[in-house]
Amino acid sequence: MTEKTRRTIGGTALAIGLAVLYLILILSALHSVGTDDALYYSLQTKAGILPRAGISDEDLRRLDAELASYLAGRPNELTLPLESEPDGYSVLAMVVDGALRPAFGEWEMTHLEDCRRLFALLRKVHRRLIPWAVLLIVGGAYLLRDRRRARGIALLSPLILLVPVGGFALWAAFDFDGAFTFFHRVLFDNDLWLLDPRTELLIRICPESMFSAMGLRILCISLGAMLGTVALAVLATFLWPKTKQNEGNKWNDNRATRRGAAQRQRTFDFGGKR
Repeated sequence: MTEKTRRTIGGTALAIGLAVLYLILILSALHSVGTDDALYYSLQTKAGILPRAGISDEDLRRLDAELASYLAGRPNELTLPLESEPDGYSVLAMVVDGALRPAFGEWEMTHLEDCRRLFALLRKVHRRLIPWAVLLIVGGAYLLRDRRRARGIALLSPLILLVPVGGFALWAAFDFDGAFTFFHRVLFDNDLWLLDPRTELLIRICPESMFSAMGLRILCISLGAMLGTVALAVLATFLWPKTKQNEGNKWNDNRATRRGAAQRQRTFDFGGKR
């Protein structure tokens, strides 16, 4: 393998590894925000949903906790298998619109099951990406062995994800309804997420403003984590021990060697025979 090929492979692997790391950070932010029941309640209260939600403040807090636990894959009271109906389930009961009944109906629970599967897939992908990120970053840096180029890759690598994510965020900022609909069309193969606020509690306790605020929080957390990672990566290029094997400024060394040789060639012996 030539030195040029080695550096090309190393630089490419390093860039991809950093992009994978940024994706891991985005998925972590998405999962953290999407399973935060305290955040649910804060945004719901800010949106003033209680007067039209049809449930008490205490039941809303309880329902938020169960929803967060359900999406995080932890045991909860939201769904309970029925021995008489192996394929069915009962849901958490509470007073809704003045009557004691299951909190969510069949369509709502089916949609929540779709959401739970997406969060489970998110966790699975997150776990599997971690070793790949480590392997690509460490292996790429070892093959590259060039501080200056590694620093440039670290500074430019966020663009790999920031361009598409930033484009979607810009779209959502100007047309949230369109971006929200597109997002759901991509993630779900059914229309169960199109709920009726007159009859279904889930849509009443999860207003559009709640999702837009959560999306903004995910974006801010992801950007902060990515910028912090870039700063650490750049700092690492300055702190990396300088050795003949990993020092990237070989051109300077070669130039100095050539300059020294040229100077020796230009010396004249004036003490010779006339």
